[in-house]
Amino acid sequence: MSIKYEIHSIQNSQGTGEERNFARIFQDAPMTADELEGHIQASCSLTKGDIKATLSALRQQMIYELSNGNRFYIPDIGFFSLSVSTDIPEGKPIEKMRGDYINVRNIKFRPETSLLDEVKDRARFTKADFSTRSQSYTENDLKAKIEDFLTENNCITRRDMELLFQLRQNTALKWLKHFTDTGFLKKDGAKNSPVYFLNNRNGK
Repeated sequence: MSIKYEIHSIQNSQGTGEERNFARIFQDAPMTADELEGHIQASCSLTKGDIKATLSALRQQMIYELSNGNRFYIPDIGFFSLSVSTDIPEGKPIEKMRGDYINVRNIKFRPETSLLDEVKDRARFTKADFSTRSQSYTENDLKAKIEDFLTENNCITRRDMELLFQLRQNTALKWLKHFTDTGFLKKDGAKNSPVYFLNNRNGK
């Protein structure tokens, strides 16, 4: 089974004036705990109960080791270790820094070379026949499309913008904010689910 991808571009990346391309892959939802236990059970003599108990014990051992500042190693898989950050009060001398100014930020994972090499050997990529990129519009083009939609509909929502005009959520929100700020649209409704009207319709 191949991994679906699409290519995106960033203009003027790193201030060099050059365009940089990068691949974005589409990942399916991870297996559920039940699915994982089923797959492991099918390849060995352990029962699902055995597998569940083993995973639970592994989790507890990982918590113990990491919370004591140790790296945690799973044979043939890799190493887990802590990533920390500091929250030092402004103006506080470093020599007076206390342990409670340090926080756990994340858990890092470094795979075994053999694991990484095997994934590299098996991975295959196929260009996706769909895209998550937003359609490009001029302001006047998008205004015309919104006006056409609102001739037959009372209002438009962010979700409408995404589905009708092939925009990503962040892009749709930016356009709606822009059109509200410039007076083309008027925002109404609940804060967590606003609707937008043409200003000259007064929401009717």
